[in-house]
Order: sequence, then C-alpha cells, then structure tokens
Amino acid sequence: MTVNVFDRSVKALARRYPGPFVKVALGSTENLTVETIENPEINLPERRLDFVYGLRQEDQEYILHLEFQLQHQADMPERMFIYNALLTAAYRRPVISVVVYLQRRAYRRLPAAYDVTFQGEAINTFTYKVIRLWEYEGAIAGGEFKELAPLLILLAEKGKEEAALARARELILAIPDEKQRADALSVAITVAARYFSRDFLFKFFKEETKMLQEATIVQEWINEGLERGLERGLERGLERGLAEGLERGRKAGKIEGEIEALQGAILEVLEERFGAIKKGTGKKLAAIDDPAVLRSLLKKSVKVESLEEFARLLEEI
Repeated sequence: MTVNVFDRSVKALARRYPGPFVKVALGSTENLTVETIENPEINLPERRLDFVYGLRQEDQEYILHLEFQLQHQADMPERMFIYNALLTAAYRRPVISVVVYLQRRAYRRLPAAYDVTFQGEAINTFTYKVIRLWEYEGAIAGGEFKELAPLLILLAEKGKEEAALARARELILAIPDEKQRADALSVAITVAARYFSRDFLFKFFKEETKMLQEATIVQEWINEGLERGLERGLERGLERGLAEGLERGRKAGKIEGEIEALQGAILEVLEERFGAIKKGTGKKLAAIDDPAVLRSLLKKSVKVESLEEFARLLEEI
C-alpha cells in the first residue's frame, strides 16, 4: 500500500495543535475543552477518518470530525453523511462534520450537503461545514494561526509559493520549543516537496537540517517504516538522509498530485458537458490510481456522447 506522507503530515499538525484547527472549524474555542480521539472506530474498514476531536462545553459533549482534502472528490457528500451517522452511533454524541480543503483552487462551487431526492424533490438532506483554508492565509501568515505555518505554501497564489515558504520558515523558527520547531519544519519540508525540487529545498533549509534530529514526526515515520529511505539516509548522515527523504517525498507527491489532478479534470469535463455525475461513477474513478489510465480517460471524457458511455468505459478497466 502506498503511504501518503503528506496526509500523515497534516494529521500530525492536527494532533499537535488542536486549538487552531478547532477554531478554524467552529469560529471559537471559548469555554471548550478539546481532546484528541486516537484511532476512532467506525464499522467502515475500507475508509479511515482523517481526524476526530472530543469537545466538551459545560455539560454537553460533542464529536468534531475533520476531513482534509487537497481537492474535491465527487463522493465527498455521501462519505460525510456516512461518517457522521457511524460516528454518532459509535460515540452517542452529537457529531459536527467539517471538510477542510487545503490547496488553493478556483472552485465554482463546493457541495456542503448530501441530498436524497425522489421525483425531483429533496426528501432527506444532511449538511456539513466546508472550510477553504486559503481564506485563512492572511491570519496564518500574520501569526493568528501560526501553528499552521507549515501549510502556507498550499494556500499561496500561483507564483507566490517561494514567498509563502519563506514566511513559513520565519514563523517556524520563532517557535520556542525545540521539538515542536523541528516537527513543524518536517511538515513544511514534506508539503513543500510537492512544489519544489530536492536541490532547492536542501539549499533553502540547509541551515535547519540539524533540527530534524529532534523531530518526533520524522522518528515516527522511521519507526513505522513510512520513510525507509530517510531512515537509511539518517544512518549514513543527516544531510544525506534529508536529501533522500526529500527525493522520495517529491516523487510520491508528484505522482499523487498527478492522479488527483487527472481525476479532478475528468470530473470537471464530465460535469461541464453532462451535469451532475452519478456517485457510482465518481467512486470508480477515485479508485483508479494509474496515471496512464487516467490520462486516457481524460481524452475520452471529451469525446464520449453520454455519461452512460463513459460509465461503460470504466467497467472495461
């Protein structure tokens, strides 16, 4: 199974800094007690939840469920509905469901509800909250949510990525705790590997490489076998290990990013040409992780004469 190191990094931030994430999701943390719920259990083995907090406000307890997305996927409304129902059943508390979109994109719209319709009428509707994290770019760069600085590059406008990375480093180096500073640096490098080459990042963070010795996030990756290349490199010398880790992260991020971009492009073409996409089609498309197959489907999505014809193409894969 391919390990999503980027996904792991964002969850590490959510675990380390619950306050900013809860405040972004709910608008306030006043009178709230927040606890992280590790490995939340729901009866849906094929899917894993991104992050779950337990909240207490006076005598009332809640569950806050966050799903982190680089880009929208067609089956997200249905998934949020299912997650909410199963979390409610498992914990017997009101569940607040939030999707946090991480990477700046020019969306025409982002769904925030799952509807069951019958004869054109919405019979059941489940709504959830949508957060476009790039709308908080100024607050993060300005220090209000400085704990989220490692994600700044995701939020930057095109052409301003290097400036965002420089501001992220500035905020990270101001963290007083040495281990937290090292952890934030590890996440920033992992995220930046989606945008910059290994050589650029190695030079950009050259003075900070020794901090990685204190990074608990990196150590967790090593212990769990998530960054075996980085582990071997660290044994031969920290700087060489960082270079190998960055290269591995860059390649993984590049492939993953290409897959997500192709899936999104196909959905946009089909929606533009034929309107709403059936959930089954979106699920089948999301299960394809071969860039070559997706590139072929993108070409065919422009030529097919109906959604049914495209669905038949998916069946043949």
